Amino acid sequence: MKKGFTLVEILVAVMIVTLLVVMAVPMYEKTVEKSRMAEVRILLKEIYEAKIRTLDSMDRENFSYNLFGFEALDVSLGCINPTTGARLTRCTGSEAYTKDFKYVLYSPASGVPNAVCAVRRKGDNVGVAFLYVGDQDATDGEKFFCNDGPGGGSCDAYGLDSSGTAWCTL
Repeated sequence: MKKGFTLVEILVAVMIVTLLVVMAVPMYEKTVEKSRMAEVRILLKEIYEAKIRTLDSMDRENFSYNLFGFEALDVSLGCINPTTGARLTRCTGSEAYTKDFKYVLYSPASGVPNAVCAVRRKGDNVGVAFLYVGDQDATDGEKFFCNDGPGGGSCDAYGLDSSGTAWCTL
């Protein structure tokens, strides 16, 4: 009796492995997007809290909101140059770019009190914006909003309802 596998057995095994891979890839992509969403929520909250700490410690009479930026915060982001992709040692200005998101600080003078915004820069959900305005009303808790951006329906990918208009854009 000969030992080994027949061509039919090998083809069946390859088809089973291919089917498993085809089923796993969409689940993997969904998991990656959810982890990016968790990253955004955590970073927006950290940026917001650092912004509030910074504003509380500043001399408000001699302070200009036009000069306020990420360099004044005590939070660290993995900032990059949006055109070259090179890593930066420090985030500066009111906009900071990471690999997947653009973060925007709003000054209290902007009409959106102490808000922080993030917009998706890459992937299937480009242009989806997230707004965090903290816990301004103790009864409502944190205020975290999503806006679909140009594609529409993208907030569903993150398990959120779309609300409002685009707060920050690319």
